[in-house]
Amino acid sequence: MDAPAFCLQARAAVMPRPAADAPPEPAAWRTTQRRMFAWLVGLASLACGAALWMQAPSFDPLDRVALPALGLGLLGLQGLLSLGVLQLPGAIRGAFIGAGAYLLLALNHQFSVLTPASRTLMENTYWFAVLYVAVFLVYPPRRATWLSGSLLLVSAAVCGLNLLLTVPAEARGDLTGASLQFLLVGAVLTILQATLGAQRTQLLASHAAAYSDALTGLGNRRAAEEHLAALTARGATYTLVLFDLDHFKRVNDLHGHGAGDLVLRGVGRAVQAHLPGGGVAARWGGEEFMLILPEQRDRQVRALLDTLRADLRGARYGTVDGVTACFGVATAQAGEDPEAVVARADAAMYRVKRQGRNDVYLADLRHTQFG
Repeated sequence: MDAPAFCLQARAAVMPRPAADAPPEPAAWRTTQRRMFAWLVGLASLACGAALWMQAPSFDPLDRVALPALGLGLLGLQGLLSLGVLQLPGAIRGAFIGAGAYLLLALNHQFSVLTPASRTLMENTYWFAVLYVAVFLVYPPRRATWLSGSLLLVSAAVCGLNLLLTVPAEARGDLTGASLQFLLVGAVLTILQATLGAQRTQLLASHAAAYSDALTGLGNRRAAEEHLAALTARGATYTLVLFDLDHFKRVNDLHGHGAGDLVLRGVGRAVQAHLPGGGVAARWGGEEFMLILPEQRDRQVRALLDTLRADLRGARYGTVDGVTACFGVATAQAGEDPEAVVARADAAMYRVKRQGRNDVYLADLRHTQFG
């Protein structure tokens, strides 16, 4: 599925509220995060094993315990994530804490084992760069900057205290230079990633705005069309619902366009509240709305829409006491032209209008009546 369709899905699906400084993240981005997390866990676990293998048979006292614990911990987080026991934010937080704690311990530990002839820090400091970059890929810029800055400050404190208290005087000059280079790289990465992260947030916000309806918060027609095209391209079946508010012009004429906007916003909230998992919603145009749902049985979709109808009729929108709507339903076959599906749903909706309004008509009972 392409990015615009995911923007619609992210807006319509019931999702945790994002951080205050970030727009809602498209589902494609979350999928990419999960894939990236799995790759990083695999590579980090291999790195832990390789580091131990290279030390054999004389293992560093810290690495003998910390590296197996880190590798197993990361694999455990990936396992819990795959089983659905742990959500991605929790897995990322655990991995960041575990990796950060190990690298800080290793940074502190290496000063106690460096010889007077040592002129640079050990290889494990290279991995700090991964943390500085990764944190901006998984957290909003403000939080990522805070975490990256905190890691940098703790690293600076570890280096400073050890240079003053642990490092022999004859090695202090070279190691001070190496430590400053290490800390400066961390600072540069933090600044660069903070800037790029802010730009990514702005890009996602503008991208989502291009595919969402500003009044209702649902997707717009462009987003719905691209989502339908994506479903068709991969041969997915789905149930499509078109519904149109009854006598909406009368609402505007009697109560004003401000009241009409309140009605449309209220309908948008009601749709989002009743949208099943995997479904998306859009404002198709004017007072007409579209739901694109995983394929539904006739009883399922009828029950869903009857509940939505009851909520729309029972709600109050400013000075307007409830609204009714005509619902037309069509079920797509795999690979079917979306225009044909929309046309069937539209014809079903207009059949309801001709028969007295405020009802549901299923155009494809042959596809939905079983089960």
